[in-house]
Amino acid sequence: MKKKNILLAFLAAIMFLGACSDFEDINKDPNAANEDDIKVQYIINKAITDAQQDPHIAERAFVLYWRRAGRQDRSGGINLGTYNNDWSSDYYNYVSGWMKSATQAVDLAEKQIQKDEFAVEYDRQMTKNLKEVARIWRAYLMSEFADNFGPLPLEAFKGTNPEFSSVKDVYYFMIDELKDAAQKIDVNVKAQDIDKKFDRAYQFDFEKWIKYANSMRMRLAMRLSEADAAKAKSEFEDAVKGSIILTADEMFAVKERDGWDPLAGVMSRPWNALLMSNTLNNLMINLGSVKSADMLDASYASYIKPKGYMGKRFQNQFSTYTNDPSIGFFFDGLHNTIDPRAYKLYAIPGDFTSPDAQFTSEDDLG
Repeated sequence: MKKKNILLAFLAAIMFLGACSDFEDINKDPNAANEDDIKVQYIINKAITDAQQDPHIAERAFVLYWRRAGRQDRSGGINLGTYNNDWSSDYYNYVSGWMKSATQAVDLAEKQIQKDEFAVEYDRQMTKNLKEVARIWRAYLMSEFADNFGPLPLEAFKGTNPEFSSVKDVYYFMIDELKDAAQKIDVNVKAQDIDKKFDRAYQFDFEKWIKYANSMRMRLAMRLSEADAAKAKSEFEDAVKGSIILTADEMFAVKERDGWDPLAGVMSRPWNALLMSNTLNNLMINLGSVKSADMLDASYASYIKPKGYMGKRFQNQFSTYTNDPSIGFFFDGLHNTIDPRAYKLYAIPGDFTSPDAQFTSEDDLG
């Protein structure tokens, strides 16, 4: 009898453990992905795509900060010493998220390489290269962060509260990362078509990623030229020994599209008021040999000015402290001769019958 009770208790314990296992399965989300289900290229795709900036953050970071600092539009802002802390906070959160995705890609690749449970050799070699691509892209994102905010935590996104590193340490880290990652990429690995779509810039052409890394190392080295001339010189000379970006098709570029997502153009909003540089203006009006009258409808004839006409003089209103001969003049019409591409690139001001006419109000221009 005693043996029978022991046997029954043993069987009950087994059933209880089995039930607990069933409960564990019930508590698991069948639609949730774990690390074994995620591919590194998925996270790289997110890190690259999101960093192209949706219109919300593009308006605040790219347009209202960077573009105005570069004097690319008519409005004031950071170029006049003013800023908006909410815009800065928004951008800080965005760029931190992009760096987090890149770091997750590096960490996941490392875990998968360590486990070495790849079904095919292609996945093993591809993952090794993807880790280096993620390191390269993370280095770029770090440079963007450091150039805007200064010190950043090199050990961020590890689940602990990290220490912030100096800009010098950050730059040294980025340069070392780019060099090491470029050296570890195996260019003999060729991405399959199914994976290429997860790299919107280079379609995982690893030779181009190496060129991008070396070219960026040259750029970062140049930024050190005043702060650390010796380091800048040695790193630049070392980077230029490798393959670098030399042609337009090797440039890092992501195709834009209409909409309200990270792939929308950063300057696609209708209220952007871009300035034409004096250099481009002078090239168009001084080298053009095609008469406006020969390119435009007869309705424009009264607006075409005589050859040699400079415009109305406003020497008390416009700054004249420059060697540009047209400074101080307001051209109140159409040039007699002009580069024919000008009429293709730009709508004629005030011609509201044109499909390219600009109807943005002064209030929108800021």
